Amino acid sequence: MILSLTGISAAADAKSPEDQFINSYQGNLTEKKIVSIDLLSIMGLPAYFIAEAVKFKAPKPGWKLNTVQILGWDGFNGTTESIPRERIIALEVRDKDLNLLYRFADSQLPYSNFVRNAPETYPFTMHLPSIPVSDEFYVCFYDRGAIAVATEILNKTSENSFIYISEGNALLPSNLPIFKENESVPLNWIMTIGGN
Repeated sequence: MILSLTGISAAADAKSPEDQFINSYQGNLTEKKIVSIDLLSIMGLPAYFIAEAVKFKAPKPGWKLNTVQILGWDGFNGTTESIPRERIIALEVRDKDLNLLYRFADSQLPYSNFVRNAPETYPFTMHLPSIPVSDEFYVCFYDRGAIAVATEILNKTSENSFIYISEGNALLPSNLPIFKENESVPLNWIMTIGGN
């Protein structure tokens, strides 16, 4: 997978100068092993109720979340045959006890690579109303097969990336199984949040 730095810089133009941004990862993305994954292709239909979840910590009391950016790919490779069909994505913000603070659902098309004519991984930016968060909280993204979310492959289980299962309100480590080898691969979802 090739990571588009032009997409990242273009998305940076849309950021408000007074906002503070927090990444789910450390270091430079160009130096990491990144792959794009959609949970629907791995887990089948149950993945409609399963989200890529990242734990963040509010940088100060009274901080308000207003932007979520997910690096991903919708399958568009520059050809008319690859134009994505409309699907519904969802995003939730949950507090440290997994109580729902905010829910958002929309077609993926307004945010898609195709709309921006980007035939590779691109930042999907979702603007939210100002959502007050405190202490630790979770951003949960339901890709539903519409967006393959960029993820960093790790050597050990991530401390801030999870798989959230809405049925049962369960949070699991983001270790995806490798069926042929009877092993799992720890992942870190690539996500950036903004607020003030």
